[in-house]
Amino acid sequence: MVALPFQRPIGLWALIGVIIFIILYLRRPKPQDKIIPSLMFIMQDNKRSKQYAFFQKLMTNLLFLLQLLSILGLALVAAAPYATLNYDVTLENTVVILDVSASMQAKEKGVSRFDKAVEMAKKVLSGRNSIIMAENVPLIALENEDTDVALDVLSKIKPRATTTNLGDALLLAKDILGDKPGRIIVFSDFLATEGPDIEVVKATLLSEDKIAEFVDVSNNAKNVGVIKLEVAKYNTKVYVKNFNNEPVQRTIRISKDSKVITQTSVRIASNSIENFIFDTPFGISKVELEPKDDLEVDDVAYIATPPKVKNSVLLITNEKNSNLEHALEAAKDIELNVVYPPVLTINSKKQKIEPYKHDIIIVYKINNVNKRDGIVPGTFEDIEDYVDNGGNLIIAAQEDLKEIRMGGLLNVELKNKINKPTKICVETINQITKQFEKERCFTTAASYFGAEAKKGTVTFASADDKTSLIVYGEKKRGKVVFYGILDEASDFKTLPSYPIFWNSIINFMVGAEDIKDFNHKTGRIATIKEQKVKTPSSSLTTSKLLMDYSGIYEYDNKRFAVNLIDEKESDVNLPSKVEAHKEREKLLERQAKEHDFNLELTILLLAFLFMTTEFIYIKRRGDI
Repeated sequence: MVALPFQRPIGLWALIGVIIFIILYLRRPKPQDKIIPSLMFIMQDNKRSKQYAFFQKLMTNLLFLLQLLSILGLALVAAAPYATLNYDVTLENTVVILDVSASMQAKEKGVSRFDKAVEMAKKVLSGRNSIIMAENVPLIALENEDTDVALDVLSKIKPRATTTNLGDALLLAKDILGDKPGRIIVFSDFLATEGPDIEVVKATLLSEDKIAEFVDVSNNAKNVGVIKLEVAKYNTKVYVKNFNNEPVQRTIRISKDSKVITQTSVRIASNSIENFIFDTPFGISKVELEPKDDLEVDDVAYIATPPKVKNSVLLITNEKNSNLEHALEAAKDIELNVVYPPVLTINSKKQKIEPYKHDIIIVYKINNVNKRDGIVPGTFEDIEDYVDNGGNLIIAAQEDLKEIRMGGLLNVELKNKINKPTKICVETINQITKQFEKERCFTTAASYFGAEAKKGTVTFASADDKTSLIVYGEKKRGKVVFYGILDEASDFKTLPSYPIFWNSIINFMVGAEDIKDFNHKTGRIATIKEQKVKTPSSSLTTSKLLMDYSGIYEYDNKRFAVNLIDEKESDVNLPSKVEAHKEREKLLERQAKEHDFNLELTILLLAFLFMTTEFIYIKRRGDI
């Protein structure tokens, strides 16, 4: 329905001017025919002039028509006419949800799902546009901008390597629209792996009269990919799944610095998983599947290790081939030097060393100053300087410990030796003692020293009478541990947990970093000190880093590996569960509204056009 009412009806009085103009035009004097001798020659062309009479009359009427339309237009503008039309209010605001997850990189005949989605999204923009990138955490790429800006943003968006969260993206779109009329259009393969169910969210939107359209861009891609990576300090296990309905042959290649370390060829049955174990290379390495397939993002996985793999340990002892020495030598991440007092600069292999440049020093069963091969006077003063400057020290209890002058290094008040059997139980569960969590009393001892932990220290284990036996404390910039278990009076040295305990306590004191902290899944948000970060796609300065690309990230002077490794996201063969919906048509019927379109400017422009045409015509005729 179209109506033509007026906002200022009183302005219609201006139409009187049209009536006056017509009256004046009709009353103008008629021309009289007179014969003027000087113009006689014109009469000779009378016959020819009559041929143009019709054209002249038309031109005269044209001038009248232009003047009439100009006056009529100006009169109508005074009345402010407007037209009431039906239109789709949902076109006022458009929210595009663009799936940028890993599965959108799946290709068919060289065209990815993402490329298809972007091209389709460019065609639906209208009114004020917003764009949401749906990855594991929905991100707003654009909000409330015109179509030209939206087209520019769409052309710059790239797919990520994360899982999909369409449900939260829909809720975010709902918040962007608020009470404004508009529509939400989702371009995805609808392989939703995270977040609330999209059908439930869609039903919620429909109940609030919000239109949500689902555009399925899935294809018939085939895929074999890395779905799991178990990275440990010594070895790594990679899992590869064939998502196809037919068996495939793949080569699993491990490389570092573009050099192949190892590779193997495996045949993977349809919809089956194969795994491969290899020694974890130091630094940055890469796992690749060959040949590549329709989804290349999961054909590659990266591995990163901490900058420092081995901890240097100095064992000062007069006892050769002790259980402790064997336990430390067995640890792959410990670089051990054993020295026998009084000489601390030559190790047991007759090599010259720098004793106070080790990560940690262990004093275990040494001879006192007044004994043969005893410790040199002043040694503990040097060790104390080493600790104060950031060194780490472990002092093991021995029979004559009270007679050895260690200055202020001991973090316990040592008392008399107690000769009675006791259980040794964990007081604090932490990185060192977590192996004893299920059985907190992990060993027994026939004798031990009475000891009271000093203020500011932490007791890890104690005897039945609460005597502190394993105590941790800090001294200026360094750390000190008192190991109060007399190995000769306990069976702890023969237990499998003994070498694990020593390896754990060394890693704890040195602050050794867990290799798992250097290998992450995409989608992780890291909170860091604001700094320049190098990502697989660019460099940026930030304090909150979203790891949404697979590859190597560099910050804090370290390198981290980030991979997709998600079985659900890699299953691009899974058919879309999105069906055609008829709710849009029903809702559009309710959303169609009448809108008043002001015609003042349009009519004013037409009147100006008529007046300009009149001016040009009069000028060409020679009247001015």
